[in-house]
Amino acid sequence: MQFIATHDVTAEDVARAIGLTARPTDAVLSLGVVVVLAAILSQVLYAFSVYVKAAAGSPGKLVEFLFFQDGPGNAALGWLSIVVTLCLPIFLFYALRSLAETLRPAWRVRRLAKISDVCGPTAYTVDDAGVRTARAGGTETFMPWTNFDGLRCDLDIASLTHRGRLRFFVPLQAFGAQRDQVRAYIQSRVAETTTVQPNAG
Repeated sequence: MQFIATHDVTAEDVARAIGLTARPTDAVLSLGVVVVLAAILSQVLYAFSVYVKAAAGSPGKLVEFLFFQDGPGNAALGWLSIVVTLCLPIFLFYALRSLAETLRPAWRVRRLAKISDVCGPTAYTVDDAGVRTARAGGTETFMPWTNFDGLRCDLDIASLTHRGRLRFFVPLQAFGAQRDQVRAYIQSRVAETTTVQPNAG
């Protein structure tokens, strides 16, 4: 059996596919990283402020310390603490962005769409061998059914997963009148290797 359709993939399609496979644990993990980094940054900044206040009372001692005149070991630790303090806000920024993109997949997709060819006119083929795409630029992707162990779908998108992670998605709306037939066929093929977990329909 073979189904073929062409669809102009948008960032919204990709975000919807990602949203179907989103796991609460991902958001919890991202939030935990943000909380830990924020706590570490606050403690480092507090310690750094105490150090600066103490050093302000003896500028000469501070200069000796920073320029390795107070021993290389102490100076190295001092500079290391300064570098870590300056880097922590950068790590916190990326952690916050990761959390935001976990909660709002569309933000990540729009960012990545600027540097990838995931969006645009794409031909989809669903057959006995697996699923494949052929993009307008000539990029082709094929995955056999054995690559998937789960399925999440709604009326318009079928997200194929492996260990809970999105591996491939099929825009069911592109198949028009065959939409329900394509969805049932994908479910039957994935069901041969694992339990299917459709979200709707």
